[in-house]
Amino acid sequence: MGFFVEGFVTDEERSGGRSRRVDIQSMKSYIQPDFQRPDTLTNFPLVKRSAVFKPTRPTVAEIDLQALAGNLHGIRRKVGSGVKVMGVVKANAYGHGLLEVSRYLERQRIDYLGVANVEEGVALRESGIKTPVQVFTLSSVEQAPLSVRYSLEPTICAKADADLLNRCAQRAKRTLPVHLKIDTGMNRIGVRVRDLAVLLKHLGTMRRLEIKGVYTHFATADWQDKTFTKQQLAEFHKGLEILRKSGLEPELLHCAGSAGILDLPESHLSMVRAGIMMYGYYPSRQTSESVRIKPVLSLKSRVSLVKWIDKGESVSYGRRFFAPRRTRIATVPLGYADGYFRLLTGQSYAIIGKKKFPIVGTICMDQLMIDVGRQDVRLGDEAIFIGRQGRTSISAWDLAVTLGTIPYEICTNISSRVPRIAG
Repeated sequence: MGFFVEGFVTDEERSGGRSRRVDIQSMKSYIQPDFQRPDTLTNFPLVKRSAVFKPTRPTVAEIDLQALAGNLHGIRRKVGSGVKVMGVVKANAYGHGLLEVSRYLERQRIDYLGVANVEEGVALRESGIKTPVQVFTLSSVEQAPLSVRYSLEPTICAKADADLLNRCAQRAKRTLPVHLKIDTGMNRIGVRVRDLAVLLKHLGTMRRLEIKGVYTHFATADWQDKTFTKQQLAEFHKGLEILRKSGLEPELLHCAGSAGILDLPESHLSMVRAGIMMYGYYPSRQTSESVRIKPVLSLKSRVSLVKWIDKGESVSYGRRFFAPRRTRIATVPLGYADGYFRLLTGQSYAIIGKKKFPIVGTICMDQLMIDVGRQDVRLGDEAIFIGRQGRTSISAWDLAVTLGTIPYEICTNISSRVPRIAG
């Protein structure tokens, strides 16, 4: 199984030593281009460029690209051939590895990629991704020139956004495609329908902006009760009617995320945004399961030490666990700095040899301990924290329920020091 660590190339280096206005150093948390191996993933810390290694660390996030392809196929079949699919790859592809997931999706002919911020979009372009990329958050003064330079499609919802991006596009003598966000009830970003006509009049003076897409975001689409979501959809259609009366017919209309894909076919319009379901999880326990999906990520490590402890002995910081009997404790090099939450202390399990064993004692920054009883667990045995061995499994939903959160948070919190490996 291959592993490739990407290096960081400075902007000065790319320009042959000449200084340039855009400081790519600010993007050093994102992977830069030198990935050549199609079967590997990582967002490992920056090291010497083009260095190739096998993973030296036993703790890895294994990414099942075939499962990703199968999930995408199910989504496409659900929405039909007349609807484009955007693969949402923000937040390091929901913790799965931004660049290689995006490359794989591009090989699968994904129509669009969606990112949270300009820096993620720049990382895609720097790695050779050609697929159209939409940026969901609003651009800062520093980010706006990058949207033009790297052919990204930013979000706008106010005069200030439009003016900033239009100036940047004017300086570059280019036309910039943008997506207009309408706020239909999320109250995060977006122009309200009642203010839309005024904004459109202002946008009519922007010679360098092309409204390529119009979209909104549902607040409760993952609820069983779709009343508010349908109100939002109706409000969105009111906004679209205002656009038509202004003579605008944008190419892309999109409002359905994973929950909308599953349960609201009337919201599919011309494009859908596939996020968490593309990675193998339903967005809540209240949606249908009308598309069959499979988790893409497994979090694994290996046993680094096994020792006997006597009844009454304690394990880890704070002495939260006392052995009720003579037992064997297996130590594994995985901790909360890897994204395995300390709050899971005393509440979670690992799979070793197709059996579940309790994680005991306080979860440490870099290690945790497992009570394996008298089982024949040995140094180097595989331990699964998210994933499956045989018929035994632990999902991100299992951990999310324990913590009172959602699988989105579980996956995106797997830290950058955990290598992403294509399985």
